[in-house]
Amino acid sequence: PQLIVVDGATSTQCGTASNAVGPFYCPTDETVYIDPTFFQLMQQQFGASAGNLAQLYIVGHEWGHHIQYITGDMERYPNNGTGPDSNGVRIELQADCYAGAWIGQMTQEKDPDGVPYLQAPTEAERVDALNAANTVGDDNIQEQSGSVNPESFTHGTSEQREFWFANGYANGLDVCEQPLTLAGDRL
Repeated sequence: PQLIVVDGATSTQCGTASNAVGPFYCPTDETVYIDPTFFQLMQQQFGASAGNLAQLYIVGHEWGHHIQYITGDMERYPNNGTGPDSNGVRIELQADCYAGAWIGQMTQEKDPDGVPYLQAPTEAERVDALNAANTVGDDNIQEQSGSVNPESFTHGTSEQREFWFANGYANGLDVCEQPLTLAGDRL
């Protein structure tokens, strides 16, 4: 996908892009929009460390949405509202899996000089990425406002988001179809 770095806010074919909205993928123009100050908001509002690998997780998640768009998963699993079993949550968890798979694979892929595109993350960097997944879980975000309502979930719980990122990282793309086909608490 195309990547547009936003400074402040900008209009897109999918709405306004800003740090308040957070990074997002717009299928209409096949573009990821990201305002890097979003990572500062993660630190300030949610206590996330938001280090380098955490930032790659977020970008990889949005890249995952592009994969869903070009493979037809977004069309096969259209948005059917909110809630823990919604297609929206399934699509978001699959994007987390794709982010993990991408980061894991890039440590194996090498450029023409034989240098890996991404050095294998340290344990601290891996924990940082998991922290970002935890931070952006619906339950964690809702808890900050005082009440958690699973029927309004759009992205999945912190535990689910950590699990699918870690599963993709450890096991690669092959496991990333599972969030679309599993039901209920197995998501």
